[in-house]
Amino acid sequence: MSILGIIGGAGLLGTTTAFCVAARGLFREIILSDVRKNLAKSHAMDIEQAICETTGVKLSTGEIDELKTCDIILNAAGIPEMKASSRDDYLAGNIAIYNELAEIIKRWETCPIIVSASNPIDVLNYELYRATDMPRERFIGFNRNDTLRFKWAISEETGIPVSLIDAMVIGEHGDKQVPLFSTLTRRDAEEAPYLSDAQKENIIHRISTWFSEYQNLESGRSSGWTSGVGLARILSLVTTESDEVCSCSVIPDGEYGLRGLSIGLPVRLGKSGVREIVEIELSADERMQLTAAAEKIKQTRT
Repeated sequence: MSILGIIGGAGLLGTTTAFCVAARGLFREIILSDVRKNLAKSHAMDIEQAICETTGVKLSTGEIDELKTCDIILNAAGIPEMKASSRDDYLAGNIAIYNELAEIIKRWETCPIIVSASNPIDVLNYELYRATDMPRERFIGFNRNDTLRFKWAISEETGIPVSLIDAMVIGEHGDKQVPLFSTLTRRDAEEAPYLSDAQKENIIHRISTWFSEYQNLESGRSSGWTSGVGLARILSLVTTESDEVCSCSVIPDGEYGLRGLSIGLPVRLGKSGVREIVEIELSADERMQLTAAAEKIKQTRT
């Protein structure tokens, strides 16, 4: 089994993911690295004892350079949570952190899979790729929460349990996300659920206003549990060779006519990272939205 290293291992995302992953027994060891060494150590001790009767995964802490031997790195480093009008508000602070991480990763002379989970993820994932010059398939940006909230909004509108809904969101992890109504299916039925135009508008409203509603709570925390569960799901796909198709922010090389950015697309993951960017048929409107999302991401980078 592999070893997982977590940068930002004492933060909300790092600790919730460590617990979710440890509880599932996906790795033989999880190493938490954080500038707050005492806090990272306390989480490592606590999580290891919490799961010792079930999976027995080893939890430890280490300096960031000690993660160079890890097969997979979860990069959860980022500036503290703040009230923001958009995920783009985190760019200036987080790009400086990512530039520092790139210099560290370059001196490792290894090639781990790097799953990043900071905002704005599409810009940061691509900049980390450019700065380290590792193969593009080794970089995975986390955006699964968009798909989860899309399914949740469909359930709220239709009454169909989320567990029976298959759907996907691609595009930007932000205002230009592209909910793919064309991919909507119900697992216990041959025909896709019918949604009226009014229902679709209500669903889009739910997912487009979620971020501002959450920010207005001024809780000082991100959606740590949602992300922890989602990251555990992505990491489970990386450690296997499943045929499951999910959405991640990845770096295309001509797929969907896109290059020179990281953007949410349907993918299959595996032990090499991004095994395949899956090209599915999009409606004309969905393709236009994807193009607009790509332009927005490139403009944000500049």
